[in-house]
Amino acid sequence: MALKFVSLILLSNILLLTCDRGYGARKTSTEQEWQQSRSREEEKKQLMEDPKLGYVTINDLHVGKTITIQVPTRVPSSLPHFLPREEADSIPFSVEEFPNLLQLFSISQHSPQAKAIKRALEDCESKPIKEVKFCATSLEFMAFSVRAIFGSQAPFKVVSTTSFTKSNTLLQNYTFLEVKELPTSMTVACHDLPYPYAVFYCHDLGDTKVFEISLGGGEHGERVTAFFICHMDTSGFAPDHIAFRVLGLKPGTTPVCHYVFPGSLLWVRY
Repeated sequence: MALKFVSLILLSNILLLTCDRGYGARKTSTEQEWQQSRSREEEKKQLMEDPKLGYVTINDLHVGKTITIQVPTRVPSSLPHFLPREEADSIPFSVEEFPNLLQLFSISQHSPQAKAIKRALEDCESKPIKEVKFCATSLEFMAFSVRAIFGSQAPFKVVSTTSFTKSNTLLQNYTFLEVKELPTSMTVACHDLPYPYAVFYCHDLGDTKVFEISLGGGEHGERVTAFFICHMDTSGFAPDHIAFRVLGLKPGTTPVCHYVFPGSLLWVRY
């Protein structure tokens, strides 16, 4: 009973972090909403390869530091909704079922939506090289899977980058106003995938540190509570990783940190 009670509290906290997505009866994306979702995905992909994403070293995480990042305005109506676990589990989720899924969601075979769905399914079914990973088709499954990774008795919480003002400016300068390291022994990151309903790709980050940073600035004095992940051991990173090019570093020399894009969920075991 105690664990169930804790799970309900945890799910309530997640719903607060992701309330703009909605939760309940099935609501799949319309054509216009899907195009907006695809635009966000392309935007994130470009930013992940952009030097202005917010790659810094761990020594840069101090009050007064200025970086250039994007904190996009999220449009609630354009975000795919979460499904209850029972309903999500009733829908096939595999590459093998791809043709049936297209028929279920009335999506044409050669459309951008179909390509995005197939790519998401392939990513979810790919075998991890080192990390532990899973794809969550419901909030409940996400929370229970994270608990299985952390251990049934381990205390943990979920956090996400949050903007307290809205801005449509792509890239803005922000200054670190307050820097706080979160006590953590393990971290799992979950990133939303382009799909007719809310689906997250989650993976264990390995040896990392997490920092909660209060940001201020932008064109209109925006305030943001942002989270940065620091990878303490980069020896396994590809030598041509964008972070090394931006920071002028080599693998395994200095911990590399980056900004957690809004919409991603960061699970922290403390």
